[in-house]
Amino acid sequence: MINVNSARWLIASVSLGLLAPVATAIDGNLYVTQEAPGFVLEFNGVSGAPAGVFTGPLPGNSMAIHTGGAAGDVLVGAAFGGVRRLDRNTGAVVQTFNTGGGWQWAGVWRPGSGTVLIGDMSTNDIREYDPDTGAYLGTFASGVNAPADMIFGPNGNLFVCSFASGAGVYEIDGVTGAVVNQWGLGMGFTNDIVFMPDGRRIVAAMGDNMAHVFDSGWNQIATFAGTGWGRIHGITVSPHDGRIYAIDGLTTNVHSFDPVTYAEIDANFSSTNSKPVDLEFRAAIPAPGAAALLACGALVGLRRRRRA
Repeated sequence: MINVNSARWLIASVSLGLLAPVATAIDGNLYVTQEAPGFVLEFNGVSGAPAGVFTGPLPGNSMAIHTGGAAGDVLVGAAFGGVRRLDRNTGAVVQTFNTGGGWQWAGVWRPGSGTVLIGDMSTNDIREYDPDTGAYLGTFASGVNAPADMIFGPNGNLFVCSFASGAGVYEIDGVTGAVVNQWGLGMGFTNDIVFMPDGRRIVAAMGDNMAHVFDSGWNQIATFAGTGWGRIHGITVSPHDGRIYAIDGLTTNVHSFDPVTYAEIDANFSSTNSKPVDLEFRAAIPAPGAAALLACGALVGLRRRRRA
């Protein structure tokens, strides 16, 4: 039996064309994964209004979402059936990694090499794969208990949330794969982390359904929660307004918060019809040669100043 919220979502979806796949995904929009039936939904990044279905349903339940790599393709984790690489524009499945693996919450693009790193809960490690062929290249990091979502931090290291009781967040050397430290011990069932521009880091923990705020030295300085939270999952920062956005599996809503006071601003920025897991404001792909052009521009400016 469908509940009232689901019925409302379906009616709105039909009227807005949400159930029809979109032709081209838009940079800056908000992408939300649903655990089941496995859709990746797209919302307007500024207003939160439904913008279409990016892809799905994907079998195996959709988990974390991360965009990157040379082509700007999308990685979506899964509870079973492997992590999928999706075409950035069409949402079509380009590659599936480790189809026989266990619960693989997240896949991320490794900076520099362009390979794909995936955490596998059945082996408690982070594995590396060829992005095009899907071939297993080796174990990047061992001894990571129940790896959930993960991101590379500002220092170049990989930070992996542990969906285990009291394990906190692992910090892994971005080059060697060695475990450097384990932070926030005591936090239970952590599943996502975001770094603020000033060095603060915020960890979503389903153990107490709180977002835990730490300073750059991993001293906890605050906690906060959203209205009606019961299964806090993904957390991120909007490039549009700098606010903190987090998604909750019980309310099925995206909640927004003030980045300084952590006061809740909107308890229903966006909403899905079933349990969501992760969210991402997708960035544009840097144009080829953009860095070189900037460097050339700076050099020309320098030469002009010298001649003046």
